[in-house]
Amino acid sequence: MKINIKKIVFGLALAMTGLSSCKKFVDINDDPTRLKDPDASLVLPAAQGNLGFTMGSDIHRFTALWAQQFAAQGGGAAQPTQYDKYAIGEGDINNTWAATFAGTLADLQKVIEKTKATSPKYAGVAELVKAYVYQTHVDAFGDLPYTEAIGYEANLKPKFDGSSAIYDNVFGLIDEGIADIKKASLLAPTTDDLFYGGDMDKWERFGNALKLRMYIHYFSTNGTAADATRAKTGITAILAANKLLRANTDNFQMRFLTSANQTNPIHQFEGSRPNQFFPSKTLVDIMNAKSDSRRNSFFTLLGATYVGATNGNGDIVVSTSFSRMSTYLRGKLSAGAYSGEAPIRMLTFAEQNQILAEYFARTNGGNDLTTADTYYKAGITASFSAAIEFSDPTTEGAAVTAGLATYLASTNGTLLTGNALQKIIEEKFVSNFGVAIEPWTDWRRTGFPALSPVSPATAIPRILPYSFNERSYNPNTPARPSVFVKSVFWDK
Repeated sequence: MKINIKKIVFGLALAMTGLSSCKKFVDINDDPTRLKDPDASLVLPAAQGNLGFTMGSDIHRFTALWAQQFAAQGGGAAQPTQYDKYAIGEGDINNTWAATFAGTLADLQKVIEKTKATSPKYAGVAELVKAYVYQTHVDAFGDLPYTEAIGYEANLKPKFDGSSAIYDNVFGLIDEGIADIKKASLLAPTTDDLFYGGDMDKWERFGNALKLRMYIHYFSTNGTAADATRAKTGITAILAANKLLRANTDNFQMRFLTSANQTNPIHQFEGSRPNQFFPSKTLVDIMNAKSDSRRNSFFTLLGATYVGATNGNGDIVVSTSFSRMSTYLRGKLSAGAYSGEAPIRMLTFAEQNQILAEYFARTNGGNDLTTADTYYKAGITASFSAAIEFSDPTTEGAAVTAGLATYLASTNGTLLTGNALQKIIEEKFVSNFGVAIEPWTDWRRTGFPALSPVSPATAIPRILPYSFNERSYNPNTPARPSVFVKSVFWDK
């Protein structure tokens, strides 16, 4: 009997929390019916599924509100309106922290330990996913448990490693993962690999794209010459290897199903709390100013226009008179209902191209705009192509496609000296609609797009708080006096 892994993974993603050998809080009672030593073919998709849900859930809402891709509504009793005003407390972090450390990372370590010696392709995939988890979570939280984060049962109070040191380790972990997926392997992932279906070439390309994202972070507003040199050295080596994402089909993303409770978590939140999470006026206005035809699949119309909600006043001026997210984040629309099958996008071909556009715009004193412009246009084209995946091809899909040539031919589609960096980051901001953390990271390191703090705050947060549970039970948790203090090594 064949088992369709993709149809059972979402149940597994929840169930595997109980299967994990590394739990933050150890059960007092040992259930004799619990599976003690599950196969890697079950643990890997559980870890991947858990990651997909995590990156579309709390950590996406927190960072998308702060980066002003989304804005909250619903009155003072609605949690998102408080998040939108920067009131995210340690208790709000508990779920995502547990899902990551007691769930995803614990399960990935289980796979690595079980398969490293005899089935290294499994271990390599797990190492690359682990690298992604740490890259994103370092950018969100700064210092984290890393060297002592393996096996909480043995050490319930792991030390926290510095964010820069973790980045150093993650570069090595990516290289180790790429080396492992190239080795002879007794067993290898196939359909139990929910990201790439066991395609090791795509995994290698993703690993290099992840390094590219990390290196571009060394370029920040107050970055040092040493930072720039390290980034240039790393990116030059990646480009020389010529092994990066080639098309949208190589995107690192989690696809979802149309069945109840197995749909995209952004879509699920919209269904359960329909008047709390709207596209932000900041994002919508950027796209309106450029007559960006991706609006057709990103947002719904309000009358004949696209209208975003203002960040920070959803607890005061309660309204639903805004555009809502559409097919790009929610899947196909039929008879007034969205399918929920749109993926959670985590690192895309469009983003990769804009990373390279930024890199070449910064090199040689900013004089390599010709190469930068080539990547800039490729990133725009990839984003427009991805925007129509779930669109009705004869209506909104056709409108998006028809607008691409006009967009590229306008001033929006060409880089010029003086504002190249701003244009590149604003394009990433648009194409990364729905991507957790990275738009906020880009703003923190470049200042683009221009964002204004919500009243009465005078600044936008630079870091997420640590989990209340972690702080309560682990005395090694660093002090975090304020979310407004720069705390990640590249945020200078």
